[in-house]
Amino acid sequence: MKTHLDKESRKGREYLARRAEILRAGEKLFAERGFHGTTILDLANLSQFSVGTLYNFFKTKEEVYYTLVVEKLDFFQLRLDTEVNQHPAGLAQILALIEATVKFFQENQSFFRIFIQERSAFELKVGAAAIKELRDKHLAFIDFVAHVMTNAIKKGDIQEFNAMEVAYSLVGMLNSLLVYWTMDTKSNELGSKVPFIYDLFLKGVVKRKQKK
Repeated sequence: MKTHLDKESRKGREYLARRAEILRAGEKLFAERGFHGTTILDLANLSQFSVGTLYNFFKTKEEVYYTLVVEKLDFFQLRLDTEVNQHPAGLAQILALIEATVKFFQENQSFFRIFIQERSAFELKVGAAAIKELRDKHLAFIDFVAHVMTNAIKKGDIQEFNAMEVAYSLVGMLNSLLVYWTMDTKSNELGSKVPFIYDLFLKGVVKRKQKK
């Protein structure tokens, strides 16, 4: 016999399924048309809901877009935790961190290309609280990278620099590469850059003289 809880659970699942459908439509449209080129009507049409039904889930297209960004960043952090912690502390974790970051952005190439290109205009619309949440997520990522660096320092794999400063250095390299990658419309392959980033971060650009 079905109970009240069974019905509520079914309604909850239906709600989440419809919400996910709207977000999938949003991701596709934002990637293809950009944030400004997408309308609420576009979102409703692609997700096959009326505009009125869509408003039961999201009040504005900004809310759809912001939700997508937040959920992707949360998933990224979860993946990072999982993939990096599969490896022993030290150089193996640093390499895994670079690989996981590059892989995630490669998989979400179209969405993040739009996000980076339209970020300034988007932030003007979502307000201070939303910007703070995004900043907090970025700082949590920095803290995670600093933790990886601290372990590598303790193990003796890298020099005893300030772990937070080392973390900012690596994240700065990754961010610069990702921005360059989004601007280069001819470039689709990011994964091949992992050895370059790893080598440059650990060894720098100074040419080592061969020992005689």
